Amino acid sequence: MSNKIKVMIADAQFLIRAGINSVINKLDGFECIGECSNSEELQNAVKYEIPDVVTIDYGQEGSFSIQDLKFLKEVSPNINILIISSNSDSDQVFQALNYGAVSFLTKECGYDEIFNALMATSKSEKFICHRIIDIIIHKKMSHGNDVDCRPFPLSLREVEIIQLTAKGLSAKDIASQLFLSLHTVYTHKKNIMKKLNLNSSSEMILFAINNGMTN
Repeated sequence: MSNKIKVMIADAQFLIRAGINSVINKLDGFECIGECSNSEELQNAVKYEIPDVVTIDYGQEGSFSIQDLKFLKEVSPNINILIISSNSDSDQVFQALNYGAVSFLTKECGYDEIFNALMATSKSEKFICHRIIDIIIHKKMSHGNDVDCRPFPLSLREVEIIQLTAKGLSAKDIASQLFLSLHTVYTHKKNIMKKLNLNSSSEMILFAINNGMTN
């Protein structure tokens, strides 16, 4: 029985599917178990085999929608969703994160970001590209610049990690920059989420913004 991380690709465009598949083929311990070009194919595919990770562009009219994210989490809460989309509407971005997306890239992202996002997402670790962080920050700033100055129970190391996370660094990059093991970074991030009672990537980033931690 294979212990590889099973990835399913959901995108209406053949070239996008082929590109993501080529990245997966270069990752040790990963395998692509299927490609879907529309919602019907996706629904049929997950009935046959539950993936560990689904990469999906939810913003393709007539093929996929935001409701597909809800469907996937209803099928199994253990499915980790990686959005790779050209849809950068801020409301849709927030809705996707609230519907359970673990990570979010745009289709302008390069090989390294896709590689790092797949690695992080497979561990239920958040990965948000810089373009999406900019969208989240812009939406926040358009609703006012008030800073929440309430104290929060983070250590200095945890503050460093949440700052770097909000800047879009992967866990691997954070470990390298802070001279920590990858396991230590994962542990710190889990503790941060628990301490702050955060449930999504957008909440962590907004916490950093609200508390002046992104300067």
